Amino acid sequence: MGCTNDPAVGVYGKLLLEPGNSPYTFDASSTRLEILPEGGPAENFQKHGRHIGGQGIWGGLYPLSTRVREGAAFYEGSFAINPSPGYMEILLPYLVGDLDTGVYYPNNCPAWFGLLIYRDDHWEAGAIGWEFLNCRVAWWELRSRAPNFREDGTPDLFTLRVHVIGKSESRGTTWPSPEPALPEGESYAPYIFSDADDAGDGTVTINGAARDPYTMVLRYDNGLRVRYAASASPSIFSTGRKITWALQFPWDSAHENLYNMAYAGAAASLKLAYSVGLNDYSTLFSFANFKAPPESPFIKDENEVFFTVEGQAYGLASAEATTKEFSVTNVSVAP
Repeated sequence: MGCTNDPAVGVYGKLLLEPGNSPYTFDASSTRLEILPEGGPAENFQKHGRHIGGQGIWGGLYPLSTRVREGAAFYEGSFAINPSPGYMEILLPYLVGDLDTGVYYPNNCPAWFGLLIYRDDHWEAGAIGWEFLNCRVAWWELRSRAPNFREDGTPDLFTLRVHVIGKSESRGTTWPSPEPALPEGESYAPYIFSDADDAGDGTVTINGAARDPYTMVLRYDNGLRVRYAASASPSIFSTGRKITWALQFPWDSAHENLYNMAYAGAAASLKLAYSVGLNDYSTLFSFANFKAPPESPFIKDENEVFFTVEGQAYGLASAEATTKEFSVTNVSVAP
């Protein structure tokens, strides 16, 4: 925790996750996540309160304080991590859905969970946390790109940002003691862009061939809607998923056939993989049918002519139980 008389310092921040609906018991068995400050806030789960009323015309220029009420609040935010096989195994039930014979398939009813965040309120008696209750994942985005020559920073580390909508907030929950340990081990090494290289164990496959993109962004949107009835606590439900994948490629003979692909679409996949000794770890994202409307190549600068392939996942038939548009296979345990 921070030092006496210092403000709260972000480096002391911590985040825990518990499955299901409230009430939650955060203890040494809770899931602990290492959050990432690069590319945006490490976390920004917030209550957005509202004061409503006071707009009436009464003969003066200022609003009357007696006409103001506290309206329903909104609860949302996001966190970012460097994904790994270990963290994907923890998060996939919330990001995608249920595990069925070793494969995660999309769930029409996204899983509920709660969060406890320590924000270095060290001036309080005890370790005080901020609890966010009855949450669902609204959308998540996985992105990375190849580094430029001698570029500063770490663009080739994969980043996973998860946006969440919840029902309420509670400040004052005691941070557990003993606290859960941060997960460690071989399967928690972060994925990097070259883990998708077909020269190794990973690959980007579109329309039956391995591909070598410059950049990629995979976005999974649950299409969550928030509805308030005669209650300050909302309903949160999905009205339709949209899963998109955007990649940038060099304009060359190996990728030319990705331009103007048939509208019938084709299977596609992204496999991230690495090995530690004899142990292999991987995450495979599979698109049952990937449709990408044509985007013409263009001259970016004196170095590059490239083009974008941006498409969406589609199911193969109306038999939803067996032909969903997307699935994930994760290997996080050494054989």
